[in-house]
Amino acid sequence: MAVKDELRILTPIGMLGYSFDEHLYWTEIENGVDAIILDSGSTDSGPSRLALGLTSASREAYERDLKLLVTASANKHIPVLIGSAGGDGTNAHVQLLVDIVNEVVEREKYRQLKIVTIHSEITKSEVRASLGRGEITPCGGGVPELLSSDIDDAVVIVAQMGLEPWVQAMRDYPDFDIIIAGRSYDPAPYAAFCVHNGFPDLGLAHHMGKIMECGAVCATPKSAEALAIVRQDCFEIRPLNPVAKCTPLSVAAHTMYEKPRPDLLAGPGGILDVRDSTYTQLPDGRTIRVTGSKFIPFSPDQSSPEPSVSNTKYTIKLEAAKVTGHLAIFIGGIRDPIMQSQLNDLLVPMIKKRLHQVYTFDFDLSFKFYGQTPLIPGIAPQPAHFPTEIGVLGKVLAQTPAQAKAVANLAKVYFVHAPYPGQVATAGNFAMPLAPCDISVGPATQFCMYHLMEIDDPVVPFPISVQTVGRVLAPEEIQTNGTHPKEISPLEKLKSSRPLFPPSLVAPELTCFPKSALPSSVPLYKLAKTLRTKNAGPYSVTLDILFPTREVFELVVESGVLTRGGLAEMYGIGKEDITEFMFWEPALAFKATWPRRRVSGSWDDDDVHASGGHVGVMGIEVVVPAGFSLNGEAWL
Repeated sequence: MAVKDELRILTPIGMLGYSFDEHLYWTEIENGVDAIILDSGSTDSGPSRLALGLTSASREAYERDLKLLVTASANKHIPVLIGSAGGDGTNAHVQLLVDIVNEVVEREKYRQLKIVTIHSEITKSEVRASLGRGEITPCGGGVPELLSSDIDDAVVIVAQMGLEPWVQAMRDYPDFDIIIAGRSYDPAPYAAFCVHNGFPDLGLAHHMGKIMECGAVCATPKSAEALAIVRQDCFEIRPLNPVAKCTPLSVAAHTMYEKPRPDLLAGPGGILDVRDSTYTQLPDGRTIRVTGSKFIPFSPDQSSPEPSVSNTKYTIKLEAAKVTGHLAIFIGGIRDPIMQSQLNDLLVPMIKKRLHQVYTFDFDLSFKFYGQTPLIPGIAPQPAHFPTEIGVLGKVLAQTPAQAKAVANLAKVYFVHAPYPGQVATAGNFAMPLAPCDISVGPATQFCMYHLMEIDDPVVPFPISVQTVGRVLAPEEIQTNGTHPKEISPLEKLKSSRPLFPPSLVAPELTCFPKSALPSSVPLYKLAKTLRTKNAGPYSVTLDILFPTREVFELVVESGVLTRGGLAEMYGIGKEDITEFMFWEPALAFKATWPRRRVSGSWDDDDVHASGGHVGVMGIEVVVPAGFSLNGEAWL
């Protein structure tokens, strides 16, 4: 097979089922692409998918997206690769997507398609044997050692495959139409397609896949559809939305998204090293070319490139979750300022004490109050009056649905009728938006496995199989271009693009103070282009601060306002808990990572994505010297 000069890979959306612009999609299909590759999985939304068999999108959403993908595969002979089927990558969800593909092919009377599947479930006996041999270790800081009871409690166990099973599947079935795989390392299908087609540079292939698996989230403004062009010595990324563009900073910054550190990204078989990567803006102003990325394979006789990365054997990540009980909630609002002033110190302890006196069975109860003035350094407090309303979310965990609902019901009653000093509103102080207000949520779930397991062969744990769907078309039904004669090109039906953001709604890249209003120091969020926290796996949270120019980046670096001790104090953790703390010049960024206080999606977690923690650093004051220049204009 002759090697092409380039590969054109289309990712229409960063998560199968989340919908994308059909006009942009079909326009790029008509321009010519070599593959359509999508991710379908994540642990971002907690453990419920693994424990309860839920999917990341509805069946209807999968049907909508898959119809477009199958149509391109059937009519244009474009291979489609989908990883981490259903969100968790279980065998059942691989089969779900296969079933939907079959339904589309049968309904639309498409040509016969060859569907390859790769399963990723691991049996408990395999895991138990590996644990007994000492071959399983926690995946990252904050993850506890794996216990035998964790294996027993797991509902299902999936392993995250690297590129090797994908490559093997394409070698075994080179005439495949669609590959649907279980739990996969996000860049794996992208890297494997490159390798299979004669582009063996694993550094470029993995780096391209790391960026593309989120679609055009790397663009400004972030959008859905993206195209990658891969060559032997580089790759290029371009968003398809005409109002979006990639910049060197936006692409470099996305490399650090959701990862504990920005420069060394560990995965199956090795480490993606982007310390020498370069990001070049092409003349169109929307496309970025990336060069210099490396892949450092693990091997028993090779020391780690960094002390913080200790693995030297091929490992796969195990993921599993368990059911821990049943949840019930109640929600409402408190408007009375007298009651508001006594929530934390009086009412909550009183309610909890009373409930444990009434109910003798085991349960846990937590409250989350929305609208109380947060104690955030640098953020001025609200005016000296009570909030208009404080929102209350009460959560109960018990062993049965009836027990959980009983506690939630009585807790709600106490919020309505409990007496407190100075009370004047005796008819009830709790505004309830729903009837009934106490709601059974369902089973509570928790991650019980997020560990690395050593293996000898990266392909063997992931069975590969093939099946055909659809029918063989009669000769008179086949056109010379390979499309079904009844199929009308969607490009002819759709006349205009639907940009993600109308141009009038696209925010400027930097919001500055008017020169006349600029104080001598400004809060950090006024200097940052992006300031975010996010899960780096279920057990860690990572803080990213991205700056718009080198001048602002250097100003913050030299100011010394970001310190390990300062972050530790702000977030109530030890300095030693901050596993990564670094400024990263390629993205003009700062990154820090530490263990989550509560594991993502556990019953008392109040921020599953860990996306609300950025507020803690927003108000840190940075002194701006007189005459400081931004984009050629002096601020002071």
